[in-house]
Amino acid sequence: MTAQTRLHTSLGATVLAALLAATAFGGSRVSAAPAPKITPKPTAAPTPMAQPSPFPQYTLGPASVGPPVPFPEYGTPIPSVGVGPPPSGAPQIITLPQAIAVAFARAPSLAAARADEGVAHAAKRLAQTGYYPNLSASASTSHQDRQPGSTTVIGGGGGGTFTSPTSTTSNGLTVTLRQLIFDGGRVAASIRAASYSETASVDTYRRDLQTVALNVAQAYYNQLLAQRTRQVAEQTVRLDLVQEDLVRAQLAAGVATRVDLSTAQLPTAQARVAVVKAQALELTAQATFANAMGFDANVDIRPFDDTPVSATGAISTIPVLSYDQALTRAYLLRPDLASAEHSLRAQRESLTATRLNLFPSLSGTASGGTNSTDTTGGTFRNSATIGATLSIPLYDQGITAANVLQQKASIDRLTADLETTRETVQLNVKQALVNLVAARAQLDEVQAEYAKALDVLNATQAQYRFGVTTLPLLLNAQVGLTTALSDQVTAVYALRQAEQTYLYAIGANTP
Repeated sequence: MTAQTRLHTSLGATVLAALLAATAFGGSRVSAAPAPKITPKPTAAPTPMAQPSPFPQYTLGPASVGPPVPFPEYGTPIPSVGVGPPPSGAPQIITLPQAIAVAFARAPSLAAARADEGVAHAAKRLAQTGYYPNLSASASTSHQDRQPGSTTVIGGGGGGTFTSPTSTTSNGLTVTLRQLIFDGGRVAASIRAASYSETASVDTYRRDLQTVALNVAQAYYNQLLAQRTRQVAEQTVRLDLVQEDLVRAQLAAGVATRVDLSTAQLPTAQARVAVVKAQALELTAQATFANAMGFDANVDIRPFDDTPVSATGAISTIPVLSYDQALTRAYLLRPDLASAEHSLRAQRESLTATRLNLFPSLSGTASGGTNSTDTTGGTFRNSATIGATLSIPLYDQGITAANVLQQKASIDRLTADLETTRETVQLNVKQALVNLVAARAQLDEVQAEYAKALDVLNATQAQYRFGVTTLPLLLNAQVGLTTALSDQVTAVYALRQAEQTYLYAIGANTP
């Protein structure tokens, strides 16, 4: 039992006997107090709906349970515009870790980030091929036809006439091996640049995961806040009906007028309007929550309420660090800061590799094969070669110099981006810390506000029934409790939102 419930029970027990003698709810007549003797007058017909008890429970029940309320609750519902079908492949009432896991599996932004990571990994593998040997094999065959003819050779002893062959066939097979021996470190620098780029893409993917988790968490608690806000609006309607019943009792006792009843009925009509507005906000928040997880916006998926609204001590929260401690953690954990650092390192290594394009390179070549030696493509003879090639760039039209200038400018830009990211981290941590501390303090205060507002309303109801206070004061007390309920709900989920924002600011909102 919460502290508010115990206070409510003790207060109700104190005045219940006197109030039951003054008012009976749910019937068509209201009895007057035994003294002084007043002849009761017929009361107006009650509103055709279930009347609340003299001391209703003002605390809110669990969220996300029970059948959905028709939309709009007051008015003509429109088919297929309210709550949609349940989700497929996920529980209808889902916890925050489950919702984040579903979003990780379904979010298109994460699929794009994984593709970018694959591209960066392929670029690294491509850079590594500079160290690998190149082995190739070739086979050739050719056939040549010529017009028959004869050749006369004049000379002593060997002279005569010879007839040349009309066709010749040649076959061959060759294997060639090439290996880079030395290039001054150009390939090594290219590999390091590609490795840093791959790491930067991984860091970007990690930050994308954290961003998706934050979006889901914000939608999660916004949905709970919207549900609770709608419950507060419905509770306000019930409170307004209680005041109407009190005025009817006074009207039957002859100490109130029908103007007083109309005055009490006006907040009820206004509260019903607020219920419809709250329903619309709840359905919108539910669509946003479903969309954040990658579902159709019409899916009826609801967050599990992990936060008791009415008990401060039961609301666990995360430790609050000092600014310097939180900033140190953010510098170590923020993937976007690490990504900016790795991107800068990759660009510096690319600059080194570009400069080494003007450095001499040495490579070795070896080949071996066999080729035919007769006219029919037979009588093969083996052959082999081995050698080394030294390449010395002398003039490349200024291409390398232009590339160096371009990459130096890129380094300047990435250096500025890194400093901007570092300043952004500092700002995020400061704002998140301030908001978290403020949210915790507000939660403590709104619980006290709610307890006092409940005390004032119950006492004012009792006073009004005995004619010792006025209707405006009664309505003011009801507004005070409604405001306290709304503040209580807002403060609870503002704390949860502040916690998620703080964890995101220091880079710790995902495993």
